[in-house]
Amino acid sequence: MKLNDTIPKELEAKLAPLFAEDEEVLYSLKSDLTLSRDYGVSCLVATDRQIVAVDAGDAVSFKLHEITEVKVDELFGSGRLVVVTDGREQALVYYSKSYVPEFAVLCRVLNDLIGAEEPELHDDEQFGHCPKCGLQLPERGGACPMCIPRLRILVRLLRTLTPYKWRAILLLTMTLTTVASQLIPPYITKKIVDDVIGAGDTSNLFFWIGLMLASGVLFLVARLVAGSLTAWLGARIVADLRSQLHSTLQRLRMSYYNGKESGQIISRVMHDTMELQQFLIDGSSYFFVEVTLFVAIAGILLHLDAKLAVLVFLPIPFLIGGGRAFWRILMPLLHQRGTRMGALHSVLNESIRGLRAVKAYSGESRRIGAYNRVNEDMFGLRYRLERTFVGFSEGMFWLMSIGVAAVWFMGARRLAIGAPGETLTLGTLLAFIAYIWLFYGPLQWFTAILNWMTHAFAGAERIFAVLDSTQEVYDAPDAIDAPRLKGSVRFEDVHFSYERGKEVIKGVSFDIAPGEMVGLVGKSGVGKSTIINLVSRFFDVDSGQILIDGHPVQKLKLDQLRGQIGMVMQDPFLFNASIMENIAYGSPNASFSDIVRAAKAAKAHDFIVTKEDGYDTVVGERGIRLSGGEKQRLAIARAVLHNPPILILDEATSAVDTETEKGIQEAMATLIAGRTTIGIAHRLSTLRNANRLIIIDDGKIAEIGTHDELISKDGIYANLVKMQSELSKVKGDVWKE
Repeated sequence: MKLNDTIPKELEAKLAPLFAEDEEVLYSLKSDLTLSRDYGVSCLVATDRQIVAVDAGDAVSFKLHEITEVKVDELFGSGRLVVVTDGREQALVYYSKSYVPEFAVLCRVLNDLIGAEEPELHDDEQFGHCPKCGLQLPERGGACPMCIPRLRILVRLLRTLTPYKWRAILLLTMTLTTVASQLIPPYITKKIVDDVIGAGDTSNLFFWIGLMLASGVLFLVARLVAGSLTAWLGARIVADLRSQLHSTLQRLRMSYYNGKESGQIISRVMHDTMELQQFLIDGSSYFFVEVTLFVAIAGILLHLDAKLAVLVFLPIPFLIGGGRAFWRILMPLLHQRGTRMGALHSVLNESIRGLRAVKAYSGESRRIGAYNRVNEDMFGLRYRLERTFVGFSEGMFWLMSIGVAAVWFMGARRLAIGAPGETLTLGTLLAFIAYIWLFYGPLQWFTAILNWMTHAFAGAERIFAVLDSTQEVYDAPDAIDAPRLKGSVRFEDVHFSYERGKEVIKGVSFDIAPGEMVGLVGKSGVGKSTIINLVSRFFDVDSGQILIDGHPVQKLKLDQLRGQIGMVMQDPFLFNASIMENIAYGSPNASFSDIVRAAKAAKAHDFIVTKEDGYDTVVGERGIRLSGGEKQRLAIARAVLHNPPILILDEATSAVDTETEKGIQEAMATLIAGRTTIGIAHRLSTLRNANRLIIIDDGKIAEIGTHDELISKDGIYANLVKMQSELSKVKGDVWKE
């Protein structure tokens, strides 16, 4: 079993002498830095006897029984694996930041191997490079643009037509009618030239002219119907995909959004689906028509004159070979375009959302410069794409012209010489030439279709990658019903990391009794917010377990679990709706009197009624029409109305003044009564009603106890209290002055 990569071919010869014949290679992983920390290729290989790291110039190896431990060592801009032997640390392999997750997993696997344990690889440990071709993936754990089966994408796109199969069948019928009507005029040309003009017999002239006009009318009607159906089906499928994308994005795990910018995700829903729509409307119909024409006309050309047909077929292998090369060049560029389009959306999104901060610090010029740089990158990539496409298109037309010239030369020569038994007639030659352009037409369209298809497939890959992402399991088969929780919370040796190799929570264990209020205290970034994210199961633990009412959170139905947890976050999110709708978001069936009661409990009613539209006031995008304190009080009112058995307060009063905080604290005293409450606050006075305080430091529990107990310990908490007291004193002195 390979961890990720196959061993690079250029390193196989160097590795071979280092292994015994019966030695089994268990794991291998390629790096983008050499053993001397230069950019290049190196590889780490683990066998059942040793661990070997090798690049083009050097190799190091350690026997498994000599190694005590393998450790990750983070460096500036890179990292390395270090082996510990006889108490000495020695560098094993270096890698850039893009390989940190892979080597973090490998470190754990190697330590299991050294300890004679069975290494375990989790499903979510995804890698950033294609194991088949080594190309860096557009997304970690995603599909490789060079290796994904194109036919599979096409089949999957066709499956989206299933709900509309009768329209699709009618479209297919109209398309075949279009093809048939295009094949008739060249044959009529042959009959008119040979049987009417050549024979001097005009008796059938009206019939052939009428048939030609009828084929033209049939072509027009079929094209109009097919065009209308294609436009409807293309727009319908894209609308369905956008709905599926939005639904899927709502139900994906929070871990999916780690490291992803909002612009990239919006680009998936809007830009990639638009590319797909262009192909479905413009490209797919042409694709089917031209392919059908290509096959039908090939048979007609062979029937008319096999010798001339061979001349027509000669450029085809070059066109197909060039198309394959063109595809391989274009696909990486298209994926880069998708990434840069996401970056462009992200910068634009920041420029609009952060306009107040930009203007406050006179940063307009810097912001314009940042956008222009990303925009110029996009321009350069688009230019390379179009230049590649134009070069290939013109090259194809030149090859087709050679085939046409060869047919004219051989046909004219045969007619002029008039050898005995010659079956070629002028009408046949003219029909042949007309069919050639219809035959080469699909090949000429092939460049346009290929352009559409590459755009569409690149977008489709990214769309399907989202749709195929692991969603949250709301109702697992063995899930337990929890109609009303009591509120006991227990952490048992919980470990968690947002990125493999960068642990945030390191073996945390504690208990919270039903109805107890516990405060989480510590410096920024030590893991307080992560703990409450784990309680709400926004993320699942790496190891250990979290129990609520004695049940692991993974065993509780997700909607019931979250439906009984109320949250007031440090940065409350409000929807672009009325104040009443925002308060009732977690309780959509609440009556107006209940909403008012909740607003009064959160000390929000007084400012709401001063608004011109009162509870019907629309707060604007992200609550932009309200102050920070007003937004926070609405979030508190939302939690009050929700009436949950478990309440989470993450800096719930951070954006209010002292007077408002006092009022909210009074409301909170009533709110938290009988509820399990977990509170986070930097202002320690906010947690004065807590039964216990848990002091977090570097992802671990440093201290637990009441305020008085922790003060008497004279530890981390006592120091925090002392610093805040000194700061308050300084502020008081300033105000006196």
